[in-house]
Amino acid sequence: MKQTMLDLMVKMMPLMMPLVYVAGVLLVTAVLSLAVHLTSDRAGGIARFAAWLLAAMGVFFLACQAAGMWLGATPSINFGDSAKFEFDLKPFWQVGLAMLIPGTLIGWLAGHARHD
Repeated sequence: MKQTMLDLMVKMMPLMMPLVYVAGVLLVTAVLSLAVHLTSDRAGGIARFAAWLLAAMGVFFLACQAAGMWLGATPSINFGDSAKFEFDLKPFWQVGLAMLIPGTLIGWLAGHARHD
């Protein structure tokens, strides 16, 4: 079972960096939609949806960190240029919290903003 999970983790690793890019797009979408929602009472649903998707991706990265640690690995993403032998490794838990915290905060703000 552990070997199967390790093989799955190795196959998933190249897909993690594109997920970080998707999270960046979701963060920008959520922030801009929240700004529109706070000024004109529109786009609240878009802000909530993008924010909760972002938070769910954060939970996914945290779960991947826990599974990787259970398997004895140290899951991390390289934000450096590996072609130039630049390695700026960030663990999944940091990436996950960087998605979970703003996603939860923006989702809560979008759901509780009042307009008089």
